[in-house]
Amino acid sequence: MLEPLAEGLWHDHFDLFMPGRVHFRGRMVVARLGSGGLWVWSPIPISDELAAQLAELGPVEHLVAPNGFHHMHFEGAAERYGSARKWISPALVTKRPDLAHDELLTTEAPPAWAQEFDQHLIGGMPKVDEFVFLHRPSKSLLVTDMVFNILEYQGWVSGLVFRMAGTHKRFAQSRLFRSFVKDRAAAAHSARHILGWDFERVVMAHGEIVEQGARETLEGALGWMLAGAPSSDPAAA
Repeated sequence: MLEPLAEGLWHDHFDLFMPGRVHFRGRMVVARLGSGGLWVWSPIPISDELAAQLAELGPVEHLVAPNGFHHMHFEGAAERYGSARKWISPALVTKRPDLAHDELLTTEAPPAWAQEFDQHLIGGMPKVDEFVFLHRPSKSLLVTDMVFNILEYQGWVSGLVFRMAGTHKRFAQSRLFRSFVKDRAAAAHSARHILGWDFERVVMAHGEIVEQGARETLEGALGWMLAGAPSSDPAAA
């Protein structure tokens, strides 16, 4: 069920079970653009009930797959909303050559949503190519897998996996995410760029939203990335 996050911004989530019955929740975020249409980030399974809620908010104009992992339900959303522009991370071109799309996300927000959003490609990890978004009107930062904040889950296997990943019941970056970083200096530059944005809330695809002390909390979680900045990098000072 869609719930409001801020003026012109909503979210919904669903129970996701990965191989081995690893459980966590996946979040979709919806924004109303100046056109009156909807921007849908990281689509989840869209039931008829959820589709009816979306229809009350406006027409779905854009579907966004923000990294190389978040594509499982993108195709279903694209089939339901055939007239929507389909935007995907460049990593999906290789990973899912069968995935129909209209546009690739780039380092610059396109005119369609540049009035509402800034966006940034996390550098140094081409197999993931995660884009982070700032919804400027609400000062909400949208991140996909860069950090987790999974405080509730089902099953002991899930707990074991999250402990191994270093994300058990805490706001943190997973060891798996770090393993995809091939250029730490580029990743550090991205971390500094994102922390330079004006945000007060962090909304993750997986986990509880951070409403208080968002900047300090995120900076702490990005310590590994930030440590990769070369000593000559002025942003590292």
